[in-house]
Amino acid sequence: MEDQNKKPTNPQNPRPMVGDTVQKPKAVTDKTKTKEKWSLKKLLAIIGGSIIVFIIAIIAIVTISTSAPVKVSDELVADIQANNAAAAYQLLADEAKNTISLNDFKATISQISPILTGKPDMQSKDINADSNNLTSAKVIYKIAGSDGITYKFTVNLIEVNKEWKVLNFESTKA
Repeated sequence: MEDQNKKPTNPQNPRPMVGDTVQKPKAVTDKTKTKEKWSLKKLLAIIGGSIIVFIIAIIAIVTISTSAPVKVSDELVADIQANNAAAAYQLLADEAKNTISLNDFKATISQISPILTGKPDMQSKDINADSNNLTSAKVIYKIAGSDGITYKFTVNLIEVNKEWKVLNFESTKA
């Protein structure tokens, strides 16, 4: 029997000569294929997981950054629905308080309160910052009215000394 690892007899010519035994290249085994496939699956899983983590992080950042103005806005809506004008007035920014007295505000709230009776359904929330370091927010709700009409209730807020205050609000038919 011939030696299967026999090298070509002519060292200057690496090509095998007649009668030489040629060593076949190693075949790719199923184990190697599985390892390559597993590596690709692993890579795709890592990339997919990273994308999911990134999306969750963005959602968390947005939720955290909008939670303070939404809380103030929710308080305003609750105070208006409860006809608690004094508490709602305390949520106003000084600019807003300079345009309406507490008594006039109470009169306005007493007109709105009996109408906006449905559960507030937040439709959107948005925060904006401009180059003058003025940060503002807008929160929009849909609220069913006692008159059978659905209202769009918009609350505009500004950040004053790291505290959110209501600049104004409006109620229109949705």
